[in-house]
Order: sequence, then C-alpha cells, then structure tokens
Amino acid sequence: MGNMSLRRYGQIADVLVKYGFGYYLNELFPGAAISRTAKRGQAEEYSEYSAYARFRMALEDLGPTFVKFGQLMSTRTELFSQEMIAELSKLQDRVGVVPFDEVIPTLDNYIPDWRDLFTSIDPKPLAAASISQVYRAVTRDGTILALKVQRPKIAEKIEQDIGLLRSIAKLIEERKPELRMYNPVSLVEDFGIQIKKELDFTRDGTNAERLSRNMKNSGLPRIKIPKIYWEYSGHELLAMEFVSGFRSDDVETVKAHGIDPKELSTLGLKAFMIQIFQDGFYHGDPHAGNIQISPKGEIVFLDFGVCGVLMKDMRNKFISLMLALFAADTDLTLRCIKNLGVRIPQEGYEEIRSELHLALQDFKEMGSRMNFPALLGTVQELFQTNNIRIPPNIMQLLKALMLVSNIAFTLDPDLQFVDEAQPFLKQILSDDMRSSDSMQKRMLETKMKLEDLANVPKQLSGVLEMASEGKLKVDIAAKEVGRLSDTISSSVDKLVIGLIMASIVIGLSLVMMSQDFTMSFIPILAYTAAVVIIIVVFWTMRARGRKNRY
Repeated sequence: MGNMSLRRYGQIADVLVKYGFGYYLNELFPGAAISRTAKRGQAEEYSEYSAYARFRMALEDLGPTFVKFGQLMSTRTELFSQEMIAELSKLQDRVGVVPFDEVIPTLDNYIPDWRDLFTSIDPKPLAAASISQVYRAVTRDGTILALKVQRPKIAEKIEQDIGLLRSIAKLIEERKPELRMYNPVSLVEDFGIQIKKELDFTRDGTNAERLSRNMKNSGLPRIKIPKIYWEYSGHELLAMEFVSGFRSDDVETVKAHGIDPKELSTLGLKAFMIQIFQDGFYHGDPHAGNIQISPKGEIVFLDFGVCGVLMKDMRNKFISLMLALFAADTDLTLRCIKNLGVRIPQEGYEEIRSELHLALQDFKEMGSRMNFPALLGTVQELFQTNNIRIPPNIMQLLKALMLVSNIAFTLDPDLQFVDEAQPFLKQILSDDMRSSDSMQKRMLETKMKLEDLANVPKQLSGVLEMASEGKLKVDIAAKEVGRLSDTISSSVDKLVIGLIMASIVIGLSLVMMSQDFTMSFIPILAYTAAVVIIIVVFWTMRARGRKNRY
C-alpha cells in the first residue's frame, strides 16, 4: 500500500472519529493507533446531532468522492432508513469552491486560445458540484456560455478513494455479518460504474442532445435544453448555452415573474412522463436545482451526467404498475411488481399483501388528488421493512419520478395527479398495441413458435431413429414406441390448435382495436375465414381421434 493510500486512510479515520464513529473503526481496524484515537470518542460540539446527521457531515468532510457515494446511497431507499435517506439527500451541491487559477490548466488543454476567444470568464463559479464547477463566459460575438469544468485531478482522487472504499466494504462484509444485508461491496461497484460515466463530460453533452431531440419531437412548448458547443468541449470540459433561471420549487419567485405555477406543474409532469414512458430516456437526477424556470416561463433541464434508459417492455410493465396503483388493486399491484423483477418471498406474503391493501385504500380515498410520491414512498418503506430488494434500474426510475412529482406538488398542492397521468399512460399502452412495430413483433414471435413446433416431429424422428439403431440405451418395446408416437402426435396437434386459436384471437382483436374498424367486407371475410378454420381443425382432430381408437 502506497504512502498516499496510508495517508488517506488516516484522514478517513480522523474524520470518522471526529464525528463519533471511532467505535466502528476500532472493530474494523483493531490496530493500536486507531484504538487510541477511538477512545477520544465523539466531539462534544456534535453530540446534539443524530448519528445520521453526523454521518452526512463526515461524508462532506471527506470530499467529493464520498459526497457522490452518499448521493448514490440516498437512492437506495430499499436498503436504508427514511432518516438516513433524508440526511443523505442534503448532500446535493454542498462542496467547497476550487480557486479559478486551479482550473486554468484544463481550459488551456481544451481551448488553448480561450483568452482570445472569450472577452471574459467570471472567476466566481455559478455553481460548484462534487466533480465540477460552472463558469459564465462571453465569446467575441456576445454569445454567453456556461463552462462546466472538471475539478483538477478529481478522476485520480476518485479512483484512489474507490479503491479504499472497496477494501473497507470487503472488511465490513467479513467482520460485520449483520451489515451484509446492505451489500456494501456491490454498492461500491455500482458507484464506481456510475461515477466513471459522470466523469466523461462528452457523455453528458450527448445525453443533453438526445434529450433535446426527444423533447422537440414531443411538440411540448416551453421545454428548454441548453445547446452544446462541441468546439469548446472535451472529456473534462463541457461548453453549453447559458440559460438564466431559478429553482423550480421556488414558488414565490415563479409567481413574482407572472408565471402560473399550476400550469408549470402540469407541463413539467407531462414532459417527464414523455421522457420515461414514450421515449424511454429520461433525466436521472431531476431535483429542483437541475430543473429550473427561466424568466420567460420555460422549464430548463440541466446537468445530464445521470440519465436513465427504460426499454419498451419495462416501460409497459411500469405503466401497468402505475395503473394498478391508481386503481388501488392490491393483487394486480403485486403481480406488476413481480413482473418488474422484484422477488417477494412467500414467507410473510399475506402480511405484505394486507399492509399494501390498507395503504392503497388510504390513498384511494384521495381520488384524483392522490399524493403519488407519498404512495411510492409508502410502498418502498413496506419493502424495506420486509427486506425486499428492488433492482437498481427500477430504484433510479422511482427516485426520479418521486423527485419530479414532489416538484409538481410543490408548484400545485391541488394537482389532480391521477387525472393528469392516467389518460396519458392508457394512451401509451393503446398506441403500442396498435403500432405496426408491435404487430410485426407479435407476428414474428408467433412465426418463431410455429417454426419451433414444426421441428418437433423431426427431432422426435431423430430420437426414434437413434433408438431403433440401438444408439440410445433405453429399453422400449415396439408397442410402447407406437403408443409414445401416438401420444406425441396428439400433443403436437393440441399445441398446433392452441397456437392457431391464439393467432386468430390476436388477429381479430387487433382488427377490432383499429381506429378505422368498420363492419365492411374485409373484416366480415376475416371473421368467416376464422370460423371456417376453427371448424376444419376441430373436424380433423375428431376424425383422427376416432381413427386412433380403432
């Protein structure tokens, strides 16, 4: 272990002891130096704070890596208590400012002639985050830019800290079995993957452009995504259009600018639902600082380092879950949750079912004003209490949806959430059922199943041929082989009938769901053909059954 790592271990130990966590250090590292330090106990100046608050302050003292790690922990509501989540959520944008002189080498590296290109760069950052700072710059032609500059050597520091976190996580799992349920090693690994993505600012810019295209295609008005200036951008520097604004949860400022907060609430909620359920690509960290309001009343999305992707099948499953929640249908809700990959143990299942039923009934009484983020929080708390794990991608989606919903309710406490969301979600499902892509997919799946079924006799023939040649070490009499063949043929016939019937039902359903459906010649012909096919197949099967009996 290098001197830098040892020094960093020492810093971590000092900070943890400072906030009263020396006892835990002593258990993990039963070394003399730590033991002596741990005896100092908790400093009296922090004794009035809760353990969760002290833990949050310790992360802030330990620097950007630990702040970002704490932010990741704040999304794992299925693992940590509500008190812990509440404290860790305060970690957003609470870091010190790096002097402008220290970021000049990054500017020199990516924009060597920046002194000639820009008439000014304000040395005081507009914002300071865990891994970057944002500066206001003005070009020669008067264009105002926001330069997002990575903190000096932050990638190296994060890499070193992740190594230390990984070793600490392994020690926790080895020496503190009761903490294994939190899966500390997996948490660190997930964090390492996420932070590496955030350190690549070109990915940030690409995400911004994709989101911008999607929002423009949606046709929604007053949705603003800053333009990216790639000629000034790189891995550690991102130049984007400067857009002035204020936090989306600042209701008084919204009203002072003559903007209707209720209208903003509805518009923002719809924009985010389009991102998730229509496009399958959404802003992954939409807190009020990253969703701002311009003086013109535009909703401005910022900071695209974390974006979520939701494939169509998962989108439809999540829509089904939301509709089940709206309907307060307990059993359907549980089935939808299972379809999302959440494993609910049989032990205690009825108790979970009963508690969920009571929660849904309480929220159902609110009607269309259902407080959806509170409902999601209740469901998550129920799962946490019963140690039910939620897949990380679903957790990210839930967190984003709760953040946006909270902003929407802050802007409009009387928001008719169900009335806004339910028709949109139903329309998404309906459009998907009617889309040519979905029809082609169903036809392809049916074709593949039929092809697989057609190969069954050939495969069975090969097996029987091997048996007749003595290559299979199975003693089967000829009569038994005949019976086996009859049984297989009967089973294949039933499978074929089932597939044909399913295909007919699906086809007729799609015809009836079509917006252009009328009782014209084509649909009537389709119905007649379907009836004839069913009669012929049934008659053939009946004739074969009689033949087999004789």
